[in-house]
Order: sequence, then C-alpha cells, then structure tokens
Amino acid sequence: MSSSKEVILQELRDRTPKSGEYWEQSKDLVPGGLMSGARKMEPYPVYVERGKGAYIWDIDGNRYIDCAMSFGVHVLGHGPAPVLKALQAQAERGMSYGMPHTREVEFTQRLIECVPCAELAMVCNTGTESTLLAWRLMRAASNKPKIAKFEGCYHGWHDYAQWSVTVDPENMGPAERPNMTPGSGGIPDGARDTMLVLPFNENAFRLIEEHAHELAGVAIEPVLGGGMLTVDKGFIQKLREVTQKAGVLLHFDEVITGFRLALGGCQELTGVLPDVATYGKVIGGGLPIGAVVCSKEMVAVAQKTDDGFSVAGTFSGNPLTLTTGAATLKYLQENSDIYDDMMAKGEFLRSGFNDWCASKGYPFCMTGIGSMFQIHAKADLPVLARDLPGQDEEALAELQLHFRFNNVLLPWMHLAFFSAAHTQEDLEEMLRAFRASVEGVMNSRK
Repeated sequence: MSSSKEVILQELRDRTPKSGEYWEQSKDLVPGGLMSGARKMEPYPVYVERGKGAYIWDIDGNRYIDCAMSFGVHVLGHGPAPVLKALQAQAERGMSYGMPHTREVEFTQRLIECVPCAELAMVCNTGTESTLLAWRLMRAASNKPKIAKFEGCYHGWHDYAQWSVTVDPENMGPAERPNMTPGSGGIPDGARDTMLVLPFNENAFRLIEEHAHELAGVAIEPVLGGGMLTVDKGFIQKLREVTQKAGVLLHFDEVITGFRLALGGCQELTGVLPDVATYGKVIGGGLPIGAVVCSKEMVAVAQKTDDGFSVAGTFSGNPLTLTTGAATLKYLQENSDIYDDMMAKGEFLRSGFNDWCASKGYPFCMTGIGSMFQIHAKADLPVLARDLPGQDEEALAELQLHFRFNNVLLPWMHLAFFSAAHTQEDLEEMLRAFRASVEGVMNSRK
C-alpha cells in the first residue's frame, strides 16, 4: 500500500467522522455492516444526509457530484419537482392499500406506450424479482425447463441468475463454452440444472440450437451492467433470428438500460424486439419497483398450462411507487429530448477521458453508452466480460479514494451514472476530477 493511499485514507477519515461512527455501529448490527454489498467503500461507506439534483451530501456536510445516482435510479436527478409533488399528494391519500387503485392504470398505460414489445405489464418490487418473474413466465409459456444467460450478464441475485456473472480466469473454462460458476454460497445444485451459460461469440448460436428442445428462453443484458459493455447490435440481431428459428423465447433485461438510454430503451436503439423485457430502477421514480412486459399471447399461453400461472406480492404495484413512477414516465414522455442531451454529454465525458489517458500513456479507459459509464485500469477498451480480468485492482481501489478526495461519488466497483440534472459544467468538473484522480494514482507509483 502506497503512502499516498494512506494519506488519502486519513484525509477521508478526517472529513467524515460521523460516517465513521455510524459504520462502527452498523458492523455490530448488520452482516458486514452493509444492507447491500454493492455499497462497500474504504475506509468506510458514505452515510448520506440528503440528495438534490446532481449532488449528494453526507452526514458530515460534504457535498459530492453524485455519479452513483442510486445505481442508475435517478435519471432526472435527486428530488425532481414533478415527482415530489405527486408523491406528497399520494402519501396524504394512503401509502399501501393491498387493493387495486387508479395509478395502476395510468402507470401501466405509460409503460406500454413507451416499450415497443409491450402489450401487457406485470409489476413487482425489484429488478431481481422482475427477472425471476420473467423466467417463470418463459418456462410456463414454453413448457420447457431451462433458461440460458450470457457470461458476464447480471440479472439480479436470485439463485437462477447468479451464474458466471463475473469472470474468474482460473475457472471460466473455454471461450466456446464457459464453465458455470456460482456467484455466492448457498445456491443449490438444482439451480445449476435449470441454467445454461452462453459465450459472447458465434458458438452461442450453436448452443441455443442444440438445446432448443429444453430451452424456455435466452436472457441478455444489451449493455452489461458489470463493465458497462455494449453488446454489438449485429450480435443482438443475430440472436433474435436464431431464437425465433429455434422456437426459444428472448428476454431483454433492461433493468439498468430501460428509460435511461431512450424511451424505448435498447429495443429502440437496436430495432430488435424481444418476447419479454424486464425493468426496474428508473421506472419507480426513486421508489422500489420491477416490471415485466410481454405480449398478450404469451401470458394467455402460460395461463393455459396445467398448473396455470400466478404471481403475488403485498407491495407489488403499491400506490406510492406507481405514483412516482407515473410522474417520472410522464415527464420523460413530454421531455424526451433529454436523451439526446445525455448521449452527447456521455460522449464528451468518455472521449475526453480516453483521449487524455491515451495522450499521457496512462493505463486507464472508460466504457459505457449515454449516461452510463465505467472506468477501468486498462489501456485498451474492454469489449467482452473476458476482457475485464487482469486489471490493476490496487490502482482501482486507490482511484476510488481519489474520486471522493476530489468530491465525486462513485460506487466502489466504478459502475457509474449521471442524470439529466447534471449540467455541462458538472460534466466538465467530473472530467477534471477523473483526470486528477488518475494523476494521483500515477504519481503514487513513481
């Protein structure tokens, strides 16, 4: 560990004494001290007091440009006025009914209007729930047991999804057919038997054809959340052709990309329509949500199976979430020009960072699309999940500290977002902070 890193760690401790106190308490109350492992940081997490627009303040009064945006939730920034107004009005009418309410109609109408493949929508509470529900639906509609997913794709933390999410060079197996590696302890062997892991190459199409008799569906993230790697449009188009020919359903997991890159998400950008798509994050307007959309025919077929098809959830479609969600979707429908603006700002950020790193000969780069980005400790831009291992992990850890030292907040794994509330000046300050952070890491290595 470099002396520079030690100095910054101490500086961060000095800046955030209250966060340090809460961290010590939390470790005695919550496993690992964290409600979610994605929130870990050195020397300890940032305990947030409030957020507004593009910024977030910790309990010690430090202000950061927020590049976490609650892991992509806040496409309009923290606390947009139309959403807050709708939430406050609904809270006075009640927070949970356990019965139908009119917001269900408004929300699902807007969701279906925006998503090209959608005729029906089912609402749950998280992105993880949405993929679990989508895969049950595909199994019921096809009367086949297995789901295929791609190596490096993240579809939530349930037992079926946690296979080969991150690539371990020692256990990943051949590129033609990856090994299935669990992402957690506690996953039963039976879950393995229901899944197939596909590679991001032409061999995936052969495997789909070989296993078509048992494959209910194929799931893919059009942009891999782990690494912010955009799947080639031609590959997605070929995947659609192969699955249709093989009689296998296709699932787009747009929990991250949905309503962040375009109103119609990656379906709009690629022109490819899946059979089923899942959503979360943005569509809840800041409150927990997941959603599955598909055709009417697909649900009708699933309901005709011997066991029928059913789902439930006390908080699914609760009035608070669907109120904030409807307000968010309404704003996005009426102000869809924000997507072109965020695309341009994202290109400014990525090209500014990558061109500068290349000019300096620094082994860092930035991937992503639109308002989504990630910094890697590699000189060459990674394309596939198998390109991600081998980075300088110590440099990435130190880089994280420099970000906070420069008043920019990113999650520890560097998966990052900005919002429509981030101005051009914010983007320029972010770029300055990222360059200063890289300089700090490189100077500590001299």
